[in-house]
Amino acid sequence: MPPCTRVLLVVLTALALPAHAADTVRIAVASNFKSTLEDLAAQYNQQHPTTFKITSAATGLLYAQIRAGAPVDIFFSADAERPEQLEVDGAIVDGTRFTYAIGRLVLWTPRRPISGDLKQTLTASGLRTIALANPKTAPYGAAAEQTLRTLGLTGRFKTVQGDNIGQTFQFAATGNADAAFIALAQLRDYERANRRSLNTDIIIVDAELYSPIAQQAVLLSGAKNNAAARAFLEYVKSEAGQRLITAAGYKSLTWLPPGCHGCEKPKDPARPPLSPSTERGQGEGNLSTR
Repeated sequence: MPPCTRVLLVVLTALALPAHAADTVRIAVASNFKSTLEDLAAQYNQQHPTTFKITSAATGLLYAQIRAGAPVDIFFSADAERPEQLEVDGAIVDGTRFTYAIGRLVLWTPRRPISGDLKQTLTASGLRTIALANPKTAPYGAAAEQTLRTLGLTGRFKTVQGDNIGQTFQFAATGNADAAFIALAQLRDYERANRRSLNTDIIIVDAELYSPIAQQAVLLSGAKNNAAARAFLEYVKSEAGQRLITAAGYKSLTWLPPGCHGCEKPKDPARPPLSPSTERGQGEGNLSTR
């Protein structure tokens, strides 16, 4: 075969490869952060065209799917526990675990007035049924359960459990629950979609009543060579990314809104990345064979 023919075949073969194969990022995201992630992806795409394939569910369910070998590049968890466990198992790229947001829990009482503080509202508003996400799989559900326990109100209400925070929101929105413990970001999404404020229907739960909801993200081992995934995580950490996350209803560890007098950046409640000396299993964990 003449040399020029061989060169032509090499060029044609290269052109036949998917043009954006390396720019595809597969993301598993906790339900509470789904819409914010979509906004981040859309904003990022304006400067860096990327194909995002997003799957959303409760954190515990996503974690189980990842452990079972689901094809995921980035995991946006609603807690720090699952990302840390993936790190312990050697299933993530070293140094990529970080807290991208601190979640904020609210009580939403549609069709009922707020009566004073949280405990007064819970006990004096005729609430009978409260929706919360499954505490075993959803960190916001665990925070809601802890809040009721801290207030001494465990067992006072009939509780309806959603599979995730999105379903929990729907229970209250459709009248199948008198109130719901949900993420502040969900209400911001609802207000934006319906063009009306829900400030008279919500109470932001005092962060002292539950363990901090440190939402962490990780780059999984199978994506160690995915430059697009790495670049997107850096964008999430950037001021532009954190500004959008804060506007959505979360707290940021690195950015404060302008004019926020007396505000303090929250301390990262999650443990630091594991040191190189930390004992791990051999290989790259369950995800290395994806």
